[in-house]
Amino acid sequence: MLELKNVAVSHNGKRLFERLSFVAADGKVTVVSGKSGCGKTTLLRAIMGLHPLDEGFISIDGELITALSAPAFRQWMAYIPQDISFPVGTVEELTRLPFTLKANASMPYTRERVMEQWHQIGLDASLFTKRVSEVSGGERQRIMLATLGMLEKRIVIVDEPTSALDHMASTLVNDYLQCLAKQGATVIVVSHDSNFKCDKRIEL
Repeated sequence: MLELKNVAVSHNGKRLFERLSFVAADGKVTVVSGKSGCGKTTLLRAIMGLHPLDEGFISIDGELITALSAPAFRQWMAYIPQDISFPVGTVEELTRLPFTLKANASMPYTRERVMEQWHQIGLDASLFTKRVSEVSGGERQRIMLATLGMLEKRIVIVDEPTSALDHMASTLVNDYLQCLAKQGATVIVVSHDSNFKCDKRIEL
């Protein structure tokens, strides 16, 4: 369980939000929405311990996320930004990249596992052999979402996963995140989509 209590955050000297309190429960999807510039992405960074709090606290299972504890907590998290850019040439390399990290070394990687996830999220198998520059931003985000789904992280944090997708692809992504939640993950999503299925919606 991830909890925020009376959290206030500023950026470049501007207070973005304050007195923010909510619980993101295990096995549930929590959506954060609000106008552009209100601090949604900054909130995600604060949850990961990458942006300081002005006030309040953020905790996981009752343990505070601090500058000292954040690196350990981030090993429990999977994060997908809205704009994805990694120093790799091919889609296959992109899918392998998270498995090269020490924190994920124990997780198995096979093309078969990749294809199982791709089937759930509506990705064509032919993308696997393409160069990253040949696939769209929306496809890259779905590729990374499916890849990180294989890592079985406790907390999944995704920034605007459906902003570049049509209705059918958006539905598949939404269903995929619901599936991760049903497997026990705490799923936190930033989304402008008022139709995004969730268990709780937080308006900044």
